[in-house]
Amino acid sequence: GADRSVPRMAGAMLLGEAIIYAIGVPYLALAADMSLTAAVAAGLTPFLIGDALKAALAMGVLPTAWKFLDR
Repeated sequence: GADRSVPRMAGAMLLGEAIIYAIGVPYLALAADMSLTAAVAAGLTPFLIGDALKAALAMGVLPTAWKFLDR
């Protein structure tokens, strides 16, 4: 039900992205034998803008779609 309203959707997406990055960045550091700072620079920073744009699009589209389907 988190996809029914924008604030709940934002929270769910933020939590999901945080979990993905919290697991993925340290794994990248270990697998590629790089420092955590380098892993953040390679595996997190380049993707933040794209992830924010996708999240904003989904936060606008999904609750609106549910409202139209409920009619």
